[in-house]
Amino acid sequence: MIEYKLFGRNILIKRMGCRNGDSMGVPIPPSLNLFVKVTNACNANCSFCSNAVHTQERHLFDVDKLFECIDEIFNQRIILNRLNITGGEPSVVPETVNRIIEKLNASPKYKPIHLHLNTNGLLPKSQEMMRIARFDSISISMHHYDMSVLSDIYNCHIPSKAIEFEGIDIDKLNLSCNLIKGYIDSPEEARKMLDKTIDIGIPRIGFVGLMPVNQYCKEHFVDLEEIRIDSIPHVYFTKSKNRGKNCKCSNYLYNRDGKMVEIYMRNYMNPNYCKSSVVFDGQYLRQGFHDNNIIY
Repeated sequence: MIEYKLFGRNILIKRMGCRNGDSMGVPIPPSLNLFVKVTNACNANCSFCSNAVHTQERHLFDVDKLFECIDEIFNQRIILNRLNITGGEPSVVPETVNRIIEKLNASPKYKPIHLHLNTNGLLPKSQEMMRIARFDSISISMHHYDMSVLSDIYNCHIPSKAIEFEGIDIDKLNLSCNLIKGYIDSPEEARKMLDKTIDIGIPRIGFVGLMPVNQYCKEHFVDLEEIRIDSIPHVYFTKSKNRGKNCKCSNYLYNRDGKMVEIYMRNYMNPNYCKSSVVFDGQYLRQGFHDNNIIY
């Protein structure tokens, strides 16, 4: 059996692709997704977020060590499938993100890396960061279609021009909408969110159930089955993928007046499943999101 290592430590790698519907997965080359957590701080204070208590916390970030980790992945002949800039909210530490971008741009060997900015995209600083051309995709957390309700969810003021996205390549954007009891929790509410996505011109949206990180999430959890996405008129199933009991996702299309939006549904996910996922938090490289899994 082939073992894969980083800095002399064994790591978990997926050997088979996801099952596509009822079809078995096929062998895939060794690859990793690298999540780069640039900060714990955030401009919002969402009750469902594991970072909710870290709204003002920042930490030292070693950019040189990050690139030692990236080079080690390459040296071990492992494909770096995706580099995800995440947090917290990355736009509260633009100097860190800019230093990462500068180093990525300085060498042609980093060009294949796929960048993913996890941002709420609703404030001037985050919108400014979204204009960086180096990002291949940008995920925006937007958990309701009504701006006043969004302010309530985020526990912060949302400006009226928050979703105009001037100067941003909108084809790169993905909306991420948490299902929250009392907010987006029914087919009717989900359809309004789909219509909002079309109205602002974003081509894709993902609906995700809350992870059980605190009591709020447990009390406000909405199962995707309650949304009954395929009961919404003009929603069409396209495919589903799964890794058995560890995770399953489904994809759909929604059509309104000749305009289409892609829909991603995360049916379920085991938060302890971490094959092919590594995390760099500015100081340490870990397998998965658990403190005791330090690799380097």
